[in-house]
Amino acid sequence: MRRLIAREKRLLVLLAIVVAITAWFYLPRQWSPGAVVETEHYAIRSSATAEQTREIGQVAEIVYAGYRQLMDELQRTIQPHAKLGVKLFKDRTEFRRCNRVFDWAEAFYKPPFCYQYYSAEEVHPYHWMMHEATHQLNNEAARLSLPQWLEEGLACYVSTSRIVDNALHLGEIDTNTYPIWWLDSLELSGDLDADKKKVGIIPLRAIVSGQGGPSMNRHFNLYYLHWWSLTHFLLHYEDGRYRAGLSRLIGDGATLAAFEKHIGLVESIETQWYGYLAESQKRTARATPPVRLKPPSTALRMN
Repeated sequence: MRRLIAREKRLLVLLAIVVAITAWFYLPRQWSPGAVVETEHYAIRSSATAEQTREIGQVAEIVYAGYRQLMDELQRTIQPHAKLGVKLFKDRTEFRRCNRVFDWAEAFYKPPFCYQYYSAEEVHPYHWMMHEATHQLNNEAARLSLPQWLEEGLACYVSTSRIVDNALHLGEIDTNTYPIWWLDSLELSGDLDADKKKVGIIPLRAIVSGQGGPSMNRHFNLYYLHWWSLTHFLLHYEDGRYRAGLSRLIGDGATLAAFEKHIGLVESIETQWYGYLAESQKRTARATPPVRLKPPSTALRMN
């Protein structure tokens, strides 16, 4: 076997460094949850306090009940499933150390777990979990297969709904949630074509098709506002005019062709949706603060 020359040795050292950095960044770090809290539908592994963990368990069940109601309205069936898994980290630092997530991720769903941290500084330390829990329910309970606009739209719709008297009031907008806190940043002129030209509005055809829109990296929040508002529109416009169509749309894959088959021509719907978005912006500006949770009526089991 020939001896390696100096250049080959340097390349091997560089390769080893790259492999080590990649492993350090992507491999999950050791994490020891202090407890497992079980609710009717969830098993929560947690390093947060007992009180914080119980609060997340309580909200998870509120989301589950609200999601079941939503699926009933959309004529979808919740399938039998095992208890849904949640990993709850005590704070943002631990969450990021153990998972090596990117800067924008405050929570994520990677089957079979929802991963989140308890954010004591926020008004709602659980709304990130509500979003990811909806993704989990879409996948593991309703077993839906959806394009990005509707997958994220449903998750935003649930996670931005207000919790009042320990129940999820679907469609009642909680202004202390993402992406609602970006809604007032939209500079709507009342002229749809003008707003599309200045990229204040993304054409609805691009949203539904997933093609032809502006860079998602540059307009990340704008996309989430569109996904949320279009889903909210389809569920609530004119007392649910398009709700039955949305149900059929989900069953038909929620493609652009299915949208125009079950909802209507995109450009016609776009005009209605644009007006609805403007009204939503005005309505959230007048919204009252959300109601805090009441203590759970039944004890959760901690193992």
